[in-house]
Amino acid sequence: MKKIILAVVLMACCMSQIDAQIRFGIKGGLNFDKFKFDEDTKKKLNPENVSGWQAGALLQIKVPVAGIGVQPELLYTVCKTNIKDDTNSIHFFEIPVMLQWGLDLVIVRPYIQGGPYFGYVLKADGNTFKDNIDKSNWGIALGAGIDLWKLQLSARYQWGLHNVSKVTDFDLKNNRLNLSLGFLF
Repeated sequence: MKKIILAVVLMACCMSQIDAQIRFGIKGGLNFDKFKFDEDTKKKLNPENVSGWQAGALLQIKVPVAGIGVQPELLYTVCKTNIKDDTNSIHFFEIPVMLQWGLDLVIVRPYIQGGPYFGYVLKADGNTFKDNIDKSNWGIALGAGIDLWKLQLSARYQWGLHNVSKVTDFDLKNNRLNLSLGFLF
């Protein structure tokens, strides 16, 4: 009986700690886009990188003491490139699900992160992209960051693994560096 009572007390303590480790937040930042074209297309179009932006919400769930956590996000992302003096952009909702591992050091928590992201294209602008972009996008991301009290600074590199072009023999993938600032509640 003592073991059962002890187990219930330990579970109650752990559950109260887990509740304390869930935080909501908002974030925004810059994208430094690098659209990856196949070599023939790249020579023909001569694309130039242009920065875009992202903004949205996040949920951070940390496991006490272990230093691991998961951070799903819902972001509105705009990626851009210049092709033949025409700015082409893709606007989409993006859902990254990042696994984090970090050290809880009182009010500072440095961490590394990695995981998949999934996106749904809302619209594509520009002569090259308009009506030629697939609605889905997905890939993987790796990065690092720091939680400082209620602020979160992070850097992440995303590799697009899905060809977003609907045009036959036109391979287009979006790789990018994200720098973001978040506020956790």
